[in-house]
Amino acid sequence: MKYPDRSLTILDEKEQGFALPIQEYSIPDIDISLQPIRSFKDLFRLKALTRVIRSPIVKNIFSARVINLRSIESLKNARRSLEDVYNRDYETNIIYIDDLHSINVDLSYEIRELKKDTYYLEHGEDDFIDYISRLYNMFDQHVIKGLNFLDSLQFNCFVTDRDGTTNNYCGHYRSSIQPVYNAVFLSRFASLCTENPIFITSAPLKNFGILDVSVNSDNVFIYAASKGREFLDFDLVEHRAYIDPVKQARLDQLNLRIGELEHKHEFEKFFYVGSGLQLKFGQLTIARQDVKCSIPEDESMELLRSVSDIVRELDPDGSVFRVNDTGRDIEIILTVDGENGVKDFDKGDGLKYIDSRLGLDLGRGPHLVCGDTASDIPMLKTVLEYTDDVYAIFVTRDAELAKKVVSICPNTLIVPSPDILLTILGINALTRKRQKGRKAPGIFI
Repeated sequence: MKYPDRSLTILDEKEQGFALPIQEYSIPDIDISLQPIRSFKDLFRLKALTRVIRSPIVKNIFSARVINLRSIESLKNARRSLEDVYNRDYETNIIYIDDLHSINVDLSYEIRELKKDTYYLEHGEDDFIDYISRLYNMFDQHVIKGLNFLDSLQFNCFVTDRDGTTNNYCGHYRSSIQPVYNAVFLSRFASLCTENPIFITSAPLKNFGILDVSVNSDNVFIYAASKGREFLDFDLVEHRAYIDPVKQARLDQLNLRIGELEHKHEFEKFFYVGSGLQLKFGQLTIARQDVKCSIPEDESMELLRSVSDIVRELDPDGSVFRVNDTGRDIEIILTVDGENGVKDFDKGDGLKYIDSRLGLDLGRGPHLVCGDTASDIPMLKTVLEYTDDVYAIFVTRDAELAKKVVSICPNTLIVPSPDILLTILGINALTRKRQKGRKAPGIFI
């Protein structure tokens, strides 16, 4: 399959100089060297450094600037450091929680995404797409079908989940730093093909949330977190929905009680795997399993029982909290008023809150909604309340979920992986004439 020629020219500025003004050129003031990874602290620090490297790379690409070769070498050193965890002669895949306790970890996401990034930066976009096409069955067929699905459409709202939808699943949320190629494809589509691109995620906004793992271009996305209860708009202004003070006080109590579990040996591992403990605005999430199911089921269920006991103690009549067990995460969410009494706050409620503050004009389509689980369906249903000019792309291999989404929105495309969705969006932005969109500052295309 032949894609539009968008090969990146990777030059060292000392060797080639600059063909364009360097006002927007950015070089990170750090280098990543080979380093031992023995603890989760080491792992999370290293991944945070990759964000410091990746973010200016994305900025330079969209400013049509060259990429510093030191940055590419830093990403390679980060990958090599992680690969060393797998290549030790003993204690394979072991990461230490403290001096006495350790856990087997899966670092395949971290290593794989760093490999993709260095390949993308060294070989250019055309070769990179050929590279990832070999990782998936029927890749070209999915991409062609997706391009036909999106052909000539200019979207008012682009509403999307992150993990599992536009970002491959990671075994540790703090390690799920967005890759460069991911940010380029997404930011390009969001800036050139949409007016209101919105991330709605269950993760917190910051400390440690979606803002800490993203490297998209500045002023491109609205970042909505805690299922939309809090968000950052295009002007970097933070918004938070109203929460009943009585319920907030009960949530504060819950946060303290769940946090105390970390001091119990049998539960401390859950604060590091998967989502870990996330104290969100209006809800709390604690992982009981990771994407690779590395936690024994009996231990995972024991955490679920302990957390459920705490919730019942604090909310015996079930009027304050709703508990949602995804199989990986235990989500405890403050209730809101619904048509049939109290209900949990979902992403559809979050989208309505964003609309109430920003005026998204949801009655004017077309809109594009992307997700990967049943928790993303409320976003789709909410948009459909305003107009039937709605398109959906869901990333799933679950036939039942796919069937349900199609029954809700006939204009639905199902794809099997985030990388395929990203490729469809990234190429689509290059193969259509630009219409009126909201081109973000700093996007040089």
